[in-house]
Amino acid sequence: MIERIIVLGGKGGVGKSSISAATAVLLSKLLPNKKILLISFDIAHNLSDLLDQKIGNEATPVTSNLWAIEPDPNIYAKEYTKDLVIKMKALMKQMPLIGMIPQIEKYIDTTFTSDSIPLALKNAMFFQKILDAEDKFSQDIQFDIIVADFPPTGNMVALFEIPEDQVKVVLKYSLNFYNSIKGTIRNFSKMFSQILKPFENPEKRIELSKDVFNMIVDLEKRGERISELIHSVGSLRLVSIAEKPSFEEVKRARDLTKKYINLDAVHINMLTPDPKHCNFCKQMRQIQLKFSEEIKKEFKNLKIWESDKLFEEPLGIDGLRKLAYEIYGDITADEILNPKI
Repeated sequence: MIERIIVLGGKGGVGKSSISAATAVLLSKLLPNKKILLISFDIAHNLSDLLDQKIGNEATPVTSNLWAIEPDPNIYAKEYTKDLVIKMKALMKQMPLIGMIPQIEKYIDTTFTSDSIPLALKNAMFFQKILDAEDKFSQDIQFDIIVADFPPTGNMVALFEIPEDQVKVVLKYSLNFYNSIKGTIRNFSKMFSQILKPFENPEKRIELSKDVFNMIVDLEKRGERISELIHSVGSLRLVSIAEKPSFEEVKRARDLTKKYINLDAVHINMLTPDPKHCNFCKQMRQIQLKFSEEIKKEFKNLKIWESDKLFEEPLGIDGLRKLAYEIYGDITADEILNPKI
C-alpha cells in the first residue's frame, strides 16, 4: 500500500525537477527499507540528466531502494484503451449507415485510436497504472513512497481532474468522434435508410453496448480509487522562486488544486547566496528577499523551505544530496513526509 505521494508543482523553470530528485534521493537514504519511485511528468524529461544515468520508460533502479521513470504516455494509453477502442469501433460500425460505407469505416480505423487521445488523459492513465495496485496493468514493484515531478499548473490540474472525471472525458471524446462521423453522412441517411434496414443488427449493437458500458463502469471505479488515494495520502508541495510571476503562479496552483490534494509546503528555491563583493548580487538578493517575505506571508500556515542557488548544478546522486541538504538540512524523514510549521 502506498504510504505517501509527494507532488511537486509550480511554474516551469523554478527547479521542480531538481527538488523532486533531491527529495527522492534523500528519502531513499533516510528510509533504506522503503521502496521509493521518482516520476517525471514533464514533456521534456530531464531525470536522466539530473541523475546522470539513463532513465527510460520502465522503472529504472537508481539506488538499492530508489527507482526512477520518464514515462512515454502513449504506451500506457494504448494499454488502457486498446479494448475500449476496439469495442467502440465495432459499435460505431454497427450503427445504421456507418458500417456500410467503406470510407467511414476506414476513417474510424485511422482516427479513433489511442494516439489521438489528449496528452493529459494519457498522463493520467499512466499515473493510475502506478497508483492502482488493483489494476491488471499495475507494475510488479509495489512502492511505498512516490515523488512526482508534475508539469506547470494547467496540466497539473488536468492530472488531478481526470481520475475523478475520466468517464466524462472518455465519453465526451467518444461521442464527439461519433457525432463527427454522423455529420459526414447525415445527407445520405434518407437515401439509404430503406436499403440498409435489412442489414441492421440490433442484437449485436446491444451486446457491444453492454461491453462498452462495463468498461466505462470499470474506468469509473478505478478513477474513484485513485481520487480517494490522492486525497488520503497525497501531499502537494509548490515550488517558487522569489519573483512575482512565480509567486502568482503558486497562488493560482493553490486555489485550483485544493479540492484534489492537500497542500502541505512551499519551496522557495534558487535564492541568490548572501554576497560579499558583488553589488549586483546584493541588489538581486534584496529583491528576492522581498518576494520571499510575501510568499511566507501568503502561505503563513504552511511549512516553508528556502534554498540558495548552488554554485554547481546538482547532478548525480552526490550533487542531489548536496541540494537536499541545502533544502532540508538535518531533518528526519518524517518531517519531510509530514511537514509541520
